[in-house]
Amino acid sequence: MPSSLTLPFTLGLLLALVACASPPPVIIAPAEPTVKPAQARPVQRWLRWQDAVATMSTEQLSSALEGTAEPGNANQRFYYALLRQQSDAYEAWVRARDLFRELAENEELSNSQRQLAAMLERYNQSRINWYQSRDELRVQYEQTEAKLDEVKEQNALLEQKIKAITDLEATISTRKEG
Repeated sequence: MPSSLTLPFTLGLLLALVACASPPPVIIAPAEPTVKPAQARPVQRWLRWQDAVATMSTEQLSSALEGTAEPGNANQRFYYALLRQQSDAYEAWVRARDLFRELAENEELSNSQRQLAAMLERYNQSRINWYQSRDELRVQYEQTEAKLDEVKEQNALLEQKIKAITDLEATISTRKEG
């Protein structure tokens, strides 16, 4: 082989060898999902229970509350809290809030379950706050109504006194004239 062709051939051979010796391109694997399917199941079950309880009639809710014993495990606590939340009674909302708070702080539950419980705790707390502020406004209204009634009575007494004084003045002026 002529020497003028040897150098390009050698360089080409070296480049081919270097290309074969380089590591294969890095393949980036997709990141694992943050929520594993096994963890999503309990939350899905809890959400289905929430939907079912939300559509209960008043009679169904009363029946379910009467037949439900004090909860023993997390699932029972969640369902019992849902029933309490659906009630129209203030005390039931307080109990639901407390149960949801317990669940939100339970380290044995999945992160999703604790987050759902925390959201429902905040919801019940907002209902409690609304009820308390409404009750305070009702008390203020009743006090204002009582004050208004008192002022009306005082006004009626004053009108009676003014009429009595006016009548007395009229009688005195009639006597002076006569």
